[in-house]
Amino acid sequence: MSESEQLAAVNRYGYAIYYIKNPSEAVQLAAVKQNVWAIDAIKNPSETVQLAAVNKDSRVINYIKNSTISVQMLAKFLS
Repeated sequence: MSESEQLAAVNRYGYAIYYIKNPSEAVQLAAVKQNVWAIDAIKNPSETVQLAAVNKDSRVINYIKNSTISVQMLAKFLS
């Protein structure tokens, strides 16, 4: 599946990321922008993806694997 097809899928339905192997950062960002809870499907989200998710809903911090200190502090500030 091409990246453009992956983006189309996650832009329509964020949880489609569960079915994408090794999604790019752009696909990950699109997924969390569409549905923040899709972060649960991302094995090792970059700090950029983590920040995007926490900015949308700070409660998602509990579902981020290996969250950075910056992201944890932001989540605490926003909650």
